[in-house]
Amino acid sequence: MRFKPDAAGLVGAHVMSWVSLSPSFIPRTWWMTAVNTGISQTFGYVVGAAGTAAARAVGRQLGIEIRIDEEKARPAIETLPWLMFGISGLSWLRNLRAQTEIAGLMETRPIRSREHMVGVVGGLALTAGLVSVGRGINAIATHLSSALKPVMPAPVAAAIGAGATATGTALVLDKVVYRRLLEWLSKAAQETNAKLLPGRVPPVEPERSGSAASYEAWSTLGAKGQAVVSDGPRAVDIEEATGKPALTPIRAYAGWREGRDLEETAAAVVAELHRTGGFDREVLLVLTSTGTGWLQEWSASSVEFLTGGNCALASMQYTYLPSGVAFFADRISPVLAASTLLAAIEAELEQRPVERRPKLLVGGESLGALGGTKAFEGLEDMIGRVDGAVWSGLPRFTEFWESLVPFRRRGTPEIAPVIDDGRHVRFATRPEDLVTDVTGVPYGAWDSPRIVVAQHASDPVVWWSPDLLWRKPDWAKEKAGSDVSRSLQWQPWVTFWQVASDMPQSVSVPGGHGHRYVEDMLQYWAAVLGQDPLTDYSTIAQAIRRTIVPNFA
Repeated sequence: MRFKPDAAGLVGAHVMSWVSLSPSFIPRTWWMTAVNTGISQTFGYVVGAAGTAAARAVGRQLGIEIRIDEEKARPAIETLPWLMFGISGLSWLRNLRAQTEIAGLMETRPIRSREHMVGVVGGLALTAGLVSVGRGINAIATHLSSALKPVMPAPVAAAIGAGATATGTALVLDKVVYRRLLEWLSKAAQETNAKLLPGRVPPVEPERSGSAASYEAWSTLGAKGQAVVSDGPRAVDIEEATGKPALTPIRAYAGWREGRDLEETAAAVVAELHRTGGFDREVLLVLTSTGTGWLQEWSASSVEFLTGGNCALASMQYTYLPSGVAFFADRISPVLAASTLLAAIEAELEQRPVERRPKLLVGGESLGALGGTKAFEGLEDMIGRVDGAVWSGLPRFTEFWESLVPFRRRGTPEIAPVIDDGRHVRFATRPEDLVTDVTGVPYGAWDSPRIVVAQHASDPVVWWSPDLLWRKPDWAKEKAGSDVSRSLQWQPWVTFWQVASDMPQSVSVPGGHGHRYVEDMLQYWAAVLGQDPLTDYSTIAQAIRRTIVPNFA
């Protein structure tokens, strides 16, 4: 049977394609354009076709029949497709200009028109595929309903047919598509976790886990854990940058092992801290890793340079899944890991006299920030338990973020809110925001402990949330970000997918934009440690760059 597209559905798809081409945070690659166009066009087609079907059904019930004189309507019918295609072309050209603007704001190369066109064609193909699948599912539901009509009322038969088809589709998506995909990703992640990253060798310093003196064998740390203990500065690097005597920083790390639970892994980290003398250092930094056990090297190295190496880093791996997969499939593990490790370390600190306890600092990025902040019951609990914190790229839907930002000082935007006049916690899109708020008002005294929440206005990981589907967020109304296009407009359904597709690409933009928190971490940690965040730290920044292996920066 030949498929005849629904006219209203085609109009809806066309309209949604115009909306889907509108800009978001990150310059779009071809696949980002394809995903946004395909999903948006499919949504428009379904809405248009469903609206037509609903109108016809209501008309039948009311006995109303609408007829159109085809002769009189012919000019409009013949003109409409050309008009739609013309608007589509203009929309495409306008979006090309917007993408060039975004690339300029991001300090990166603009997307080529050819690449963008490939994305549009790919989106059309995706739309055709999704609509075909939808029609197939609808055909199954119609067939089931028809088979049941002889034995039950038509409305009941239709409801049962639709329900059974929906249930069957959900089961197939869950058991066949989702779980098989997760199994494949899990297997690939395990293989990646077992591979040595380029340029990494077992540390020779006893201050590092994975060394010959360590309780944790190099082979058990996982690829990203091996990078953590292999990378970073030694005493000589810090002395060269600061001109002062330094210690080699301690890095205590335990990898994920099959058959070892979180409590045992945390105990292994504590054992490493005891072995290396980590509890006797001036600062103890507890970082919650992201998926795969990755840590933000700029965060760790910043504390190490700023303290002259008189510090110890403690962290552990709780999964081998990539952050993108864990972000959607497993948000419980980072929370449990952060809580477990922090509790184990706090228990050890409680056994020591107050005057012999190191300053306890905590931090994390992205999934690590999500898990790390949930180790506390709120801001007051965090203030009462630690001596400082830096959270970067914290998703806005986390409890910690939602407990603070809605209560910001009136007149301050969602991207840089002022909380309690900055007495303990300060949100920052750049280091200058730690001294003067976004409205230009200088902050007063910053009491200890100090907490920094770093969030770029263009970071889709921060600004994505499920309610983007139906609700316009404050950040879209305020448009206060210096690296965000003024052309960005929130649209129901569309913006949700646009921001979601921005996330993978947001780690590939230059530092200071998107989800790339690099040099600025040095100034954020300086502020937490009681130093001037606006001091020139370029010498230390250059030294940190030299200690980061290029393919891991």
